Amino acid sequence: MRTRRAFSRRSILGTGLVGGASALALAACGETVVVTEEVVVKEEVIKEVEVIKEVEVAGETIIKEVVVEMPPAPSNIDSNISARIVIFNFGGESDAKIYADAHARFNKRFPNVDIVDNFTPVSTWSEYSNKVAAQVASGSQLDIVNIAIEGTRLVVSKNVLEPLDDLVRNDAAGQEMMSDIHPACVEAHTVNGKLYQIPHSWNNMVIHYNTAMWEEKGVPFPEADWKWDVFLESAAKLTSGEGDDETFGFGIPNFNFGLQPWLLTNDTSQLSDDWADSNLNDPKVTEAMQFVRDLVWKHEVSFDVSGTGTGLSNSGLFTAGRLGMSGWGHWPIQNFLAADFDTFDVQYWPGNTAHTTVAGFGGWGISTQSENKELSWELIKELNSLETIRATAAAGVAVPARRSVAESPEFLKFPANSKIYYESLDNMAFVPSPANFNELETIFMRAFSEMMADTKTAEEAMADAHQELQTAMDRLKG
Repeated sequence: MRTRRAFSRRSILGTGLVGGASALALAACGETVVVTEEVVVKEEVIKEVEVIKEVEVAGETIIKEVVVEMPPAPSNIDSNISARIVIFNFGGESDAKIYADAHARFNKRFPNVDIVDNFTPVSTWSEYSNKVAAQVASGSQLDIVNIAIEGTRLVVSKNVLEPLDDLVRNDAAGQEMMSDIHPACVEAHTVNGKLYQIPHSWNNMVIHYNTAMWEEKGVPFPEADWKWDVFLESAAKLTSGEGDDETFGFGIPNFNFGLQPWLLTNDTSQLSDDWADSNLNDPKVTEAMQFVRDLVWKHEVSFDVSGTGTGLSNSGLFTAGRLGMSGWGHWPIQNFLAADFDTFDVQYWPGNTAHTTVAGFGGWGISTQSENKELSWELIKELNSLETIRATAAAGVAVPARRSVAESPEFLKFPANSKIYYESLDNMAFVPSPANFNELETIFMRAFSEMMADTKTAEEAMADAHQELQTAMDRLKG
């Protein structure tokens, strides 16, 4: 039996990182009700600030929202301090704009602080992590690091990140911020009992399905607790035609993160529970991979993903109405809408012996070499403020780590079943992310490609991959 990440909404209260203010904004029947408390810090009373504004979604004002957030807590840092903060970051143009706005708000408090935001392309998380470590080793200034869970353990092993537990524990505003973050997000960036990053966003894998196509084919929409057999029956009914008119029931997500749910829903994983050893010799791994292979070669409900030059893509077929379903997280939704495609909804991954999905997280950390750790902490709080997280949520790529934003009307408006994104945190597993993540990913995807190309059976591919991966894991142990 695999170890599950099962979290209750109250479980974070036992972490010791939560306290301070509590604020609840409830929107019901067009009326917003605000419940506030006063927070006493060092005999000063800090009151939440209400900011009333209109929220727009797709050009339409849907609610007048009362934003309730603590103002910046009193700081021992001189507001006139002159300093320079260097950030190692990743993302696109929209991210740069969102972060620049957060920097501008920060500079209202600390006008003489120069912020240098260095964006670095991500080809692999191992390469990205090694670049972070190299910058620290070179003696170049580095204060804040933005990195995903796939790179967390590598940079921690290289002593790049500073534990943040004391900064959170001694800051009422920081505690309030953490109380708005699901404990699973916090655990993702906790290594050996120490918190190294503040989560800002995350993604998972769910099924996206074409509602119009399912209705046209007379296929009942999937239920939350559906199983592999029902999934296969549905995929078969959605598959028809040939040539340019051919439709496929399912598009295989041909990447490491996208394949994780097939393992997890069969109660297995690539690695042992402690991420120390290969688990690719588990018969359940072979069973799951055989099921995926058979979608192409036996049941013919999926197109070939072995790299034979079909030119087909999941997103292209999905928006063209030729793909009944595939697997993504939240990241493609804005692209689908930009392509004028909105006849889709989302549902949990079909289960076999389990109903667990995968999740990956991103977060802000502070460099061990930073000479401005407290100032960097103040900037991280701004980068993770409700205003910043709302802006990143509006960009539509990731799921916000802050619960109040992920459960807000504007985030949940579309797709109809969007609530399952945040709810899935109660039954998920972290994407296996050992310090040698790049080796793990490379070995597994090579084996998967060999299996899908029919050059090896599922059993042969996983057996060979297990030997190679175990050697890599033993090397990691030293």
